[in-house]
Amino acid sequence: MKYSLESRPLKFMFSMAVCVLSLSVSLTYAQTWPSKTVKFIMPSAAASSPDRLTRMIAEQLSKKWGQSVIVENKPGATSMLGTDFVAKSAPDGYTLLSTFTSFVQIPALFKKIPYNTERDLIPITQLVDVETIFLVRSDSPFLTLEDFVVAAKSTKIPLSFGSFGSGSSFHIYGEKLAKAKSITLTHVPYKGEALSTLDLVGGQLDSAFASIGTAMPHIKSGKLRPLGIVMPQRSKILPDVPTFLEMNAKPPDISGWFGIFAPAGTSNAIVNTVYKDIKEILERPESVRIIREQGMEPILSSPEIFAIKIREDLMRWKALLPEVNIQPGD
Repeated sequence: MKYSLESRPLKFMFSMAVCVLSLSVSLTYAQTWPSKTVKFIMPSAAASSPDRLTRMIAEQLSKKWGQSVIVENKPGATSMLGTDFVAKSAPDGYTLLSTFTSFVQIPALFKKIPYNTERDLIPITQLVDVETIFLVRSDSPFLTLEDFVVAAKSTKIPLSFGSFGSGSSFHIYGEKLAKAKSITLTHVPYKGEALSTLDLVGGQLDSAFASIGTAMPHIKSGKLRPLGIVMPQRSKILPDVPTFLEMNAKPPDISGWFGIFAPAGTSNAIVNTVYKDIKEILERPESVRIIREQGMEPILSSPEIFAIKIREDLMRWKALLPEVNIQPGD
């Protein structure tokens, strides 16, 4: 069938009408969202620093949106279980992912993963940068990191350290420490940092890495002793604790973070609403105080800036893992 020249304006007008209608439907949906419970999936066990921060956000968003906002923990497979659940969820804004640095480490750690990190999830915002600390029990003989290293070199059975999963940031920090100090350590993975911290308190581990927010109650109660801060600069919360850099433990030049994602296909209107509302909540003076008291620094980057960070971190972790002899697994 041939179209005459006179039909072309009609075709153009029809196409424009379809575009306007699609935009109108999208905007109407965004304006009515949320109309039911919104769920944040946390791919680690409860009581960890990212879990506590997400629950604080969820409580405030619930008040702001007039709908229930809940946190559901789905730990397992070094955070892949919960991440995959969100990646395969409907892109309607009702199932979101609140996660952490493992998100960008997984592609370097495993040859096959059940989702595509860059295509199946949309970055919404990086919430915070996170300070990580190396800990022992307060009744241990290790008063300094050097004490720990000396003991590790002289013992017949390698000292253990706990992390929140194989290939996690904490696992990598432990391997970097072992390599820098020419010692052998036994890595013990857990489904969350709160679990490894509790086992350290209970005597099942010789040491563990944890975010300051998770470790602080145990430090204040006198059950745990911090030996070093993994980040290059000293903590504002624990200024007397030396950094790994000061002690020539050569930490990786990359920080931990917590952030929010949505399934691919989620509308820009919903993504921007989630970003702006979380940003407004976490910029409140009381929120900033609580966050910093837990050894975290608010970042609250836009979706576009967070997407750039994700791409950069994916490349940096892929380059870092071979340095500590961690090879991709199946």
